[in-house]
Amino acid sequence: MTFTPGWDVHRLALTFEVIGRGNYTVDAPFLASGDLWVQEMPNLASYIGALHAPKGPVGLKPFKMQLVLETAVTDRQLRGLEKLRAGADLVLRAQLALTALTETKHWPVAQDQEIIRIPHATWNNALTQLDAGAFVDVLIPITNVEARATGARRIREAKTAIRDGRYEHAVSLARAALDPVREACDTHKVNMEALTKKPAERDQEERWAVFIQSAFNLFSGAPHDDAGTTENFTWTRADAVAAVTAAAALLARLEDLP
Repeated sequence: MTFTPGWDVHRLALTFEVIGRGNYTVDAPFLASGDLWVQEMPNLASYIGALHAPKGPVGLKPFKMQLVLETAVTDRQLRGLEKLRAGADLVLRAQLALTALTETKHWPVAQDQEIIRIPHATWNNALTQLDAGAFVDVLIPITNVEARATGARRIREAKTAIRDGRYEHAVSLARAALDPVREACDTHKVNMEALTKKPAERDQEERWAVFIQSAFNLFSGAPHDDAGTTENFTWTRADAVAAVTAAAALLARLEDLP
């Protein structure tokens, strides 16, 4: 899968492996075409666009060969796909047709369907190259420290919650993932000391402590319904992604601390 950037409309190229079977003449010209859809999309707006072979008719071989089909994808479609896939792999469905341009003694059209799974990282890298979006995958090291291992599990659970549309729960899990961070960094004590100083006078450790404690305080609004304050909090997907990303990064940062 590759993207060629354009002005608001981009060219998406998909590469298939094909092999000729049955009664056909090698290198006889066929027109390859089709339609691209989003697989298992929870609404009717799953159509992406028509597929075509940019180099014209293709000739089949008795061995595997590559067939490239392209379609146009708009920035609006990309934004919609990002919201709907919610951090998971992108699964597409290609409805393909092969039409014989010669030798039409038999029915000249063959049809097939292919399911295409594009891994999360591959798709996000492609979007980044288009300047259509950016992503950060945070690798949390495997550790024998029980609290940190629990924090890493909370991050995995939070990512699943985002995919399921449970944004408040994802933020609650992000808050829980910060517990080992606050413990390792003695955040409560350092933060209290930092608050006695002007922001410009705080050292680096104190500024980290203020940041960690502020994130913890913000995320605490998800599991609590305090009258007049947190009971009115609402959480969007963007909020949940920001919370989980921040918690994951702070948890991964522990690996580099003495």
